[in-house]
Amino acid sequence: MNNRQHLSGAQAIIATLQAFQVDTIFGIPGIHTLPLYDEIHKTPGMRHVLARHEQGAGFMAEGYARATGRPGVVSTITGPGLTNVATAVASAFADSIPLLVISSSGPHATASRGRGELHELKNQLGVMESLAGWARAVECVEEIPGAIQDAMRIMRSGRARGAYLQVPYDLFRAYATVTLPTAEELIFEPRRPQEADIIQAAQLLREARKPVILAGTGATMAHANQELIALAERLQAPVILGSKSHDVIPNDHPLAVLTTTYTNTELHPLLESSDLLLVVGSKLGAERTAYGQYPLPPRLVHIDIDPTVIGHTYPAMLGIVADAREALQALNTQLGDLASARPELETELSQVRAKIRQETRARFGEEVALLDSVRAAVPPHGMIVADMTMLGYASTVFLPVYEPGSFIHPCEFCTIGCGLPLALGAQVAQPERPVVALCGDGGFLLNSSELATAVQEQLPVVVVIFNDSTFTCVKTEQRQAYEGRYIATDIVEPDYVALAQAFHLRGIRAEGLEALQAAIQEGLASRRPTLIEVPLSPKPW
Repeated sequence: MNNRQHLSGAQAIIATLQAFQVDTIFGIPGIHTLPLYDEIHKTPGMRHVLARHEQGAGFMAEGYARATGRPGVVSTITGPGLTNVATAVASAFADSIPLLVISSSGPHATASRGRGELHELKNQLGVMESLAGWARAVECVEEIPGAIQDAMRIMRSGRARGAYLQVPYDLFRAYATVTLPTAEELIFEPRRPQEADIIQAAQLLREARKPVILAGTGATMAHANQELIALAERLQAPVILGSKSHDVIPNDHPLAVLTTTYTNTELHPLLESSDLLLVVGSKLGAERTAYGQYPLPPRLVHIDIDPTVIGHTYPAMLGIVADAREALQALNTQLGDLASARPELETELSQVRAKIRQETRARFGEEVALLDSVRAAVPPHGMIVADMTMLGYASTVFLPVYEPGSFIHPCEFCTIGCGLPLALGAQVAQPERPVVALCGDGGFLLNSSELATAVQEQLPVVVVIFNDSTFTCVKTEQRQAYEGRYIATDIVEPDYVALAQAFHLRGIRAEGLEALQAAIQEGLASRRPTLIEVPLSPKPW
């Protein structure tokens, strides 16, 4: 194919995205993006998923990216469309998800000049520079393919933290001769580790008597599942999982240790007795380390694709800048036939797990039995998306998962209401896979309009709403901190079954654990969008 072509700006965007095998765009059209949408319409194999709010479009693209490992793409209009999608961009930054937002802006000759153009923002690019890992505004049609290529390279070969491309709306119709990426430029090799680092890390691991592994998002997004299991078994090292890495190894693996964002002192015995911690794809942030309270061993080997996070929160004896899968492959090769023996480990991990479950059960109580019913209903290969709700917070201990890519719970940026659109995006990516969204009543209402997207796009997601008419997490904190007082946490609810029917969904009210399990199974079997309301009694304050 001739990579020099005379194209409009809109054509250049679509042609470049196609070159990178993008076949799905999420968004809402507007007056500024009509030329782009006309090109989407004319392009065979290019699907557009119509959201009902740009935040929903952004989270759908994030769900798509999590399910495929490829960038999710959003198209949005100048100004309000962009500010609406901003929350999803910030979430992608926090969780290192490849999300590309392409937005129009005012005419390139007058952009950001305070002329009162339709949808004008004071500094649209500046807004996104503060949220995304990469942001650029093009000034001419010729710059478009190279800008998209830069965004793709950063998201595919480095740490993906959301990307933003701004195109003045008059450039969509303007023509120029552009250079599309060549076949060689479409391939981005994962970053490989330095051999000297691997040799040193392997020596440290050979010397360690009680190594522990902590896995993060980097291990998940690099699809390092098998490599992580192989290394853990070779070292007989426990693998601490979290909300971002809950599904990186099967939760019933004898070396898996499940935690929640609330897990703190329960892990101390395991960490205090360890003589080396191998961190794989985690920045060791505040939520992951109980706000710096984890007693990490002085021998810390840190693998991350982003050099800026190594040693940022905890000092590392050795940092390895590399893709997690590449680094683990190299370590397994370097360690060869090493086979560690730790006969006491089974008893030690049983005690740690029991303590974590005891503390988690004390905090969440009722949610544990509900999660048992959910797990019994969803097949092992199904995907479960947990919104920011009490049930979601408990799920990383009491909702075991067994296959890679089967769990989503983005609780670092912690956007309430993200569950439904994330699940829809994941279902678009994997149409044959069972997908279930677990939502609280308060959070669900924030993006409930995306039920229309589920119907229009025929996405058979099962949405489960746990309804206690309260923002439970906030109310709990209020009552504990302010002598039993609370405010703005009780909710007036709609009839959720009637709401589902108004959107032309199947609506089911499930009262009791057996009814919940049966309703989920019925919804999945129907292969139609289904909403299930689970009435709960308010907490006994």
